[in-house]
Amino acid sequence: MKNIVTLFLIFGLFSCGQVKRVDTAEVKQLMADYKIKKVNQEEIIDMANTLGKSISEKFNGNLNIECGDKISVDGTEVELIDLSLVTAETLKNGKIGEILEAYKYSKEQKQTIGDNIQKVNDTLYLYSFPIQVSSLVYKNCRKDLGLIMMPKKALVKSIKK
Repeated sequence: MKNIVTLFLIFGLFSCGQVKRVDTAEVKQLMADYKIKKVNQEEIIDMANTLGKSISEKFNGNLNIECGDKISVDGTEVELIDLSLVTAETLKNGKIGEILEAYKYSKEQKQTIGDNIQKVNDTLYLYSFPIQVSSLVYKNCRKDLGLIMMPKKALVKSIKK
């Protein structure tokens, strides 16, 4: 009888010692990401404006970057456009083409150009902003428009509720 009790104690000690610990903070964050959020269109657009404006301010400030067509800033990809190089073929690109056409026309007419948010489709928003001539990005890259594609899913996840 003593042998059986000793055997159970040994098995019990070995089985309890192999528990894998889980980082609870990471699990809580993952669970919060999966939680269903009820947000309205206004909240999504407000979040897109907030994120877009913060990146726009960096581009129109003293951001020193290596030039390219697409640049990643704070984990967000920004496409840089030179409006003088926009062709008729580019303008046929649906909603994005319409926005580029409007910006190009405004620039040709020497009108003031401002930031803009557009819903491209049910799952994608486009934040566009002019790059100021006085900014370091414009001086280095000669690009005068920035486009940020924002998936609706990412915007909803970034809304804190």
